[in-house]
Amino acid sequence: MERILRGIMRYRNTTREQMVKEFQKVRDNPEPKAVFFTCMDSRMIPTRYTDTHVGDMFVVRNAGNLIPHAQHFQDEHFSCEPAALELGCVVNDIRHIIVCGHSDCKAMNLLYQLRDPEFASKTNRRLSPLRAWLCTHANTSLDKFLEWRDSGMEEPLIFSSETPLRRFVAYIDPDNKFAIEDKLSQINTLEQMSNIASYGFLKKRLESHDLHIHALWFDIYTGDIYYFSRGSKRFIAVDEDSVEKLTTEVRKFYS
Repeated sequence: MERILRGIMRYRNTTREQMVKEFQKVRDNPEPKAVFFTCMDSRMIPTRYTDTHVGDMFVVRNAGNLIPHAQHFQDEHFSCEPAALELGCVVNDIRHIIVCGHSDCKAMNLLYQLRDPEFASKTNRRLSPLRAWLCTHANTSLDKFLEWRDSGMEEPLIFSSETPLRRFVAYIDPDNKFAIEDKLSQINTLEQMSNIASYGFLKKRLESHDLHIHALWFDIYTGDIYYFSRGSKRFIAVDEDSVEKLTTEVRKFYS
């Protein structure tokens, strides 16, 4: 906590004045462009690696960058994730939703261990809110991963997206660059796109292509950011060689 307090003092003496100017600029007319879901991992700093600023995004963070499927909620029983979707996409009319996973995700490492039935037992879940969270809301990601693993890890996976009739194909780590848990992390990131589309209050905008869902994946060891390209059917590193092609794809599919 002492480090936090000292940091606040450095902020007061360095960037505070500039930030206040940015706050004043967007105070009466903020126009955020995206709702950004990512993991709570301390190494994930989305505003830094996307070079975004005050007023640019709503950021929602939790263990494993999960957006629970709508089927888990009845009546008034919801969690913060669908509330954030409503605040961003209904109240503030934001047009882009981004899910960002990452390598060496501690939640995904634990999810990989939960393939052991005893480790994932109801008794153990009662002792661990994190296990219960993952078993409840990431089980579809794990099931899809295990099916893909058992088939040889080469076949493409099919995910639902904005509407039940709009699906996309994904090849997971075809160059075999990443650890097995990271492959699960990428599958989990894509699975959240289906979960987002499960909410009825987003249905009309999704069907009219007025609202779009994207996936990013961050390799914390290289600093590379990957964008899921529906055209290429895989995560593509965003760099000098790919950015123009990816920008063209975004304009084509999501304009």
